[in-house]
Amino acid sequence: MAPSLLYLLPLAAYWLVLIYWLGAQWSVYEQYHYGWAVPFLCLYLLWRKAESRKQKVEKGLPGDGAAGLRGYGLQTAAGGLDYAGGNPGGGRSLIWWGLLVCALLYAPTRFLHEANPIWRLTSLLWTLIVISLTLLVLRSRGPEVSWSRGLVFPICFFLVAVPWPSGVENFLIQSLMRLNVATTIELLGLFGIPAVQHGNVIEIGAGMVGVDEACSGIRSFQATLMISLFLGELYRLAPARRFGVVLLGFVLAFAFNVGRTLLLTGVAFVKGVAAVSSWHDPASITILVACFLSVWLLAWRLRGDTEHLKSEMLTAETGAARPMASIPVARGPVVSLSLLAWLLVVEAGTEFWYRSHESSMAASVEWSVRPPAPSANYSEVKIPPEILGQFRSDEDKHVQWVDDHGNPWELYYFRWFPAHSLQKRVAIQMAKTHGPEKCLPAVGMSLKADLGIITVPIAGLELVMQHYMFSAEGRLLHVFYGIYEDPTGSAKLANRRKDFGSRVAAALDGSRNYGQRFLELAVTGYDRPEAAKAALAQELGKLIRVEAPAPKH
Repeated sequence: MAPSLLYLLPLAAYWLVLIYWLGAQWSVYEQYHYGWAVPFLCLYLLWRKAESRKQKVEKGLPGDGAAGLRGYGLQTAAGGLDYAGGNPGGGRSLIWWGLLVCALLYAPTRFLHEANPIWRLTSLLWTLIVISLTLLVLRSRGPEVSWSRGLVFPICFFLVAVPWPSGVENFLIQSLMRLNVATTIELLGLFGIPAVQHGNVIEIGAGMVGVDEACSGIRSFQATLMISLFLGELYRLAPARRFGVVLLGFVLAFAFNVGRTLLLTGVAFVKGVAAVSSWHDPASITILVACFLSVWLLAWRLRGDTEHLKSEMLTAETGAARPMASIPVARGPVVSLSLLAWLLVVEAGTEFWYRSHESSMAASVEWSVRPPAPSANYSEVKIPPEILGQFRSDEDKHVQWVDDHGNPWELYYFRWFPAHSLQKRVAIQMAKTHGPEKCLPAVGMSLKADLGIITVPIAGLELVMQHYMFSAEGRLLHVFYGIYEDPTGSAKLANRRKDFGSRVAAALDGSRNYGQRFLELAVTGYDRPEAAKAALAQELGKLIRVEAPAPKH
């Protein structure tokens, strides 16, 4: 193996750790399933660059071999490498400082991400640090990797696999869902099908058809961005043409998703709402494949005559421009070994911090939801697979019943045991992002009031819950909600990691593998909050079983 490749092996360790952690998000978030393909596409683009350079060397094109060294203005006389007309000392200093800053930033980023495995900020920062380390090490090799400028896009292309900032993604999801629904309703009117919009739900004569996040277009929107950028590089399109492919890809993604929503709503109108489930997945796959093929055809048609672009890329890859100074060859192994040692120190320190907190966890009172046997008043309802797929809990219950006053209740309960895998930890953290204040408005309900935290005593157990009031089709809906981590029990709501401060606090508390419970109840028929809270205490007394304190995990 070439020495220059040996120096890159420690970087491979950084990349493997990063891919392992991002892979948990790629597996859980449906819109990022394509992330698993991105590392392989990056490797393919890098391989193409290497093969292109190899062919140029074999053909004796300028910029490689001895000509390449002359193009750099390198002197090989005694005294070492030098850059004509440049300041090698200053260039080396920039590289050293860049490597030092990136290495130091890696430690807190890795530490914070351990407690927040779905935090988009640390995911992005971590990726940028690893990319920067890679590019700096490549530049540090000087003439050994003189074509490193041509590797910038294949390496930076990995950024398309990083989950977008939550604020941006949520805004796009909600905007696309509403635009999708509004456009579909207009098109249904052209076909003579009356429909009414309720948030992200379409009401037709046969019932309600919901447009979820997957149907909003965000999944194909993000995947289309990935494939558009890849095809632009594959066919070496001019910047304007690449932008055109990306833009038209977005338009196609939205149009195909409207077509899918229109199709599913039409199926519901003709065959009933129950028939939609059998059409949903085939329609989703079909529109995604059709969108990809359309973008590929567009990029293929735009590839045109790329000879002039190849010439420009040759200039960029062979280093016609004066590069930064290299780190002396003798220091190359020191840099690589230092980076590898730092990675091991950070990983070991992070693991020690969280394990020390987990070993000192205090026991808490065990409790669970055990509804009465099914009867005329109580019934257990099967939870839809899409919800189970999101929560990935160890226990789940969905119960509906009518209380002694004739008012209908509904309960959701999920239980996660302490996590021993990264994917389970991601699922636990994802559950913290769900809440009635976010989910119910998406289905057409409006939040009337947040009445704060209440405490419900149950057989010696204190259960705290958040109390909300919603308006649902003219009715007042009371919603009681709480998430609880095992160490703190039911008397304290879990840290839901809603902001920067709470995420840092979770890391400082060593919160990583804790088990968790999710409880949500909703009732209609009570006009006054006090009456609803009194009824809540009475109903929970019938549903919750208090057990012995749990042992330390």
